[in-house]
Amino acid sequence: MRALDWTVLVIGTALGVVALTADLIGAGGFPGFGWKQVLGTAVALVLVAVSALRIVRRERGKPDP
Repeated sequence: MRALDWTVLVIGTALGVVALTADLIGAGGFPGFGWKQVLGTAVALVLVAVSALRIVRRERGKPDP
C-alpha cells in the first residue's frame, strides 16, 4: 500500500499541474479557465490530500481508516 499511496500522490500532482497549465501548454479547449480545468484541479486536490494524509498517518504510526 505504501507504493500505491506514493504513486497516487505523484499522479495527483501531475494531474494538477496539467490542469492548471493547460492553456499555457496548448491543451486547453478555449482561452480561460474552463470546466475541464476546474474538474481536473478538484480531482487532483482530492488525490493529493487523501494520499498525503495516508502517508503522514503511516509515518506517525497511526492506522489507516
